[in-house]
Amino acid sequence: MNQTPLTDPMIDEASRIFHALSDPSRLKLLRLLMAAQGPVAQSVLAEGAGLSQANASKHLICLAQAGLVVREREGNQALFRLASPLVKDVCGRLKEHVVNRTQTVYNALR
Repeated sequence: MNQTPLTDPMIDEASRIFHALSDPSRLKLLRLLMAAQGPVAQSVLAEGAGLSQANASKHLICLAQAGLVVREREGNQALFRLASPLVKDVCGRLKEHVVNRTQTVYNALR
């Protein structure tokens, strides 16, 4: 296990990542990218997430600035893909946490 302490710049970067993950629309875009077999056009992502092109663009820029997705140009299209397999792993761990927390809350109400 890595014992490197979190420095202030590392905390700042973690904050940018958590901010990017804090919006339901961005999580929907990530879900679509995790299910994809390769890069996905912005228009396809927008439609799949139920967003306008402009809104999808804003959210994809935020995800790219946080280092979670990569934007590529193909002709006049913008294509997006996950920046690293680690993004899928982190989202999977987050999902596990949400499922466990939901189950705990449910059990407490019974």
